[in-house]
Amino acid sequence: MKRAIKIGLGHITQAKRHKMNVLLEAYRAGVNFYIKSLWKNPGRLDKETLARLQNTRLSERYKSQALKQALEIVSSIQKLAKTIGHSASMPVFNGPAVLDAKFITIEDGKCSFDLSIKLSTLRKYQRITLPVRRTIVFNKWMNYPGARLIQGAALSESYLTIFIDVPDLPIKEEGKVLAVDTGLNKMFVDSEGNIYGDKFKQIVQKIQRKVPGSKSKQRAYKERTNYINQVINELPWNELRVLGVELLKNLKNGKKKGQSKASRKALIFWVYRQVLNRIEQKAQENRVCLVKVNPANTSRTCPICYKISKDNRRGESFVCINCGYSADSDYVGAQNILARTLQFLGSLESPGQ
Repeated sequence: MKRAIKIGLGHITQAKRHKMNVLLEAYRAGVNFYIKSLWKNPGRLDKETLARLQNTRLSERYKSQALKQALEIVSSIQKLAKTIGHSASMPVFNGPAVLDAKFITIEDGKCSFDLSIKLSTLRKYQRITLPVRRTIVFNKWMNYPGARLIQGAALSESYLTIFIDVPDLPIKEEGKVLAVDTGLNKMFVDSEGNIYGDKFKQIVQKIQRKVPGSKSKQRAYKERTNYINQVINELPWNELRVLGVELLKNLKNGKKKGQSKASRKALIFWVYRQVLNRIEQKAQENRVCLVKVNPANTSRTCPICYKISKDNRRGESFVCINCGYSADSDYVGAQNILARTLQFLGSLESPGQ
């Protein structure tokens, strides 16, 4: 698995900071030029598309990297627009420059600065050295057996994002089996009835109220990401051996029968893929086996008599039309996910044990 580590750039000199910022300004201008060009006329990572950008301070290597990043941005935006059934507006790039080993090399530092980042500048054959300090998180992942530092980084004005490749760790042999149901009103309800992230709906609504492209909307997105990470960290990872989740697909794909306009709009901002990726990372870190099960009818199936009916569920409430069993619908979903997880594992245990 690959881990991304942020390292601050608070110790570099003003002269080096100026050169770095000039580079970022030119690089972002290059990326935005290619985005605008690709938006009108599709292209590829080739000489013809590369030649569209003239009169730039970027070297041919930097131009190629800017085009590569622009292609990735345009592709991801267009795929998302197709998925949610909305027309896409042309993005404006102001994020970090993703640079590989041709532009950034990471070496051991000297004195109090234990890392040395060598960055290619706009001037040919000139590199500047950015002294940085290892962080606790950096040391944690580098100390894992077989961990490997990946040359290159994502560069912004105030920090670098460095990547470490960490081998997969063996799964725990002891611990409990748990399942979680994921939703909009509550991020998670687990198969023991515990609720995680009951403020998530408020954050989603805040994003909806913000003006597209505004700084306040970007802050709301960041708040959502931080909240997702916070809630996922609250799961009892130290106690777990197995975690069951739904393998949800096409959450944002067009209209669905019985789904309100408000629900469809909320789903645009419900980034299940981001949640699942973070859960996968935490599971790997904690040596927990992650089981992804078919989500079909998990919230419509009675965990007592196994009656399947859409009439069993009414919003947040579940009442079985056959046996009368009642509970929170997300809790019922988590119980059914647990049953399918145990079935997948070939376990003789049952959810009630």
